Amino acid sequence: MDNCNRADGGSEPNKQVEDKLKQLEQDLKNKSCVDLPASVSSQDLMNIPNTAPLKDDLYYFSGIALIGFALLIFFQHVHVGTGLLQALGLGAGGFGLLVMPLLLGIGLIVYNKKNKIGYAILSVTCALILWSVLASLIMTFTPISFLGLIIMLLPLAVGGALFVKGLGGPKGIEYRLRKQGLLKTPIGSEQKSK
Repeated sequence: MDNCNRADGGSEPNKQVEDKLKQLEQDLKNKSCVDLPASVSSQDLMNIPNTAPLKDDLYYFSGIALIGFALLIFFQHVHVGTGLLQALGLGAGGFGLLVMPLLLGIGLIVYNKKNKIGYAILSVTCALILWSVLASLIMTFTPISFLGLIIMLLPLAVGGALFVKGLGGPKGIEYRLRKQGLLKTPIGSEQKSK
């Protein structure tokens, strides 16, 4: 008899739980989980863009490697030399006169190590000497077939595309420019406003 009393007494809480579950299921059927405005459909929720575009390190580093490879191949075909007269020191383009301001700048710095004019003269003279050396060089591109040129520059194009894809594509670059404050308006907004 005790078992029957316990069963009757125990079934009442189970019935309350079942009633509560049924009530919750009814409420879920009657209500939507999120109250959306009438203008928003469930398809619109599927098209919400991420705030940060996806980037992939494999594309990024593969792109950098292909760009480096393309530049290496390209620079293998460039020959650098000097003109015959310039190599002998007879042609124009010498920079012997630049030694005077170089020595003046070094002398001012040795006399007073805090002399800003000496550092300025030395910096400008070193830059001019570097410019003179680079300007006297003659760079030539060895003859190559058009197909060879395409094959040589193809890794550069593919590497550039992979590099941009690794950054998240055009949206990723736009996102990073906005994040750094370099881009204020969306890219397509100028066309829409006109």
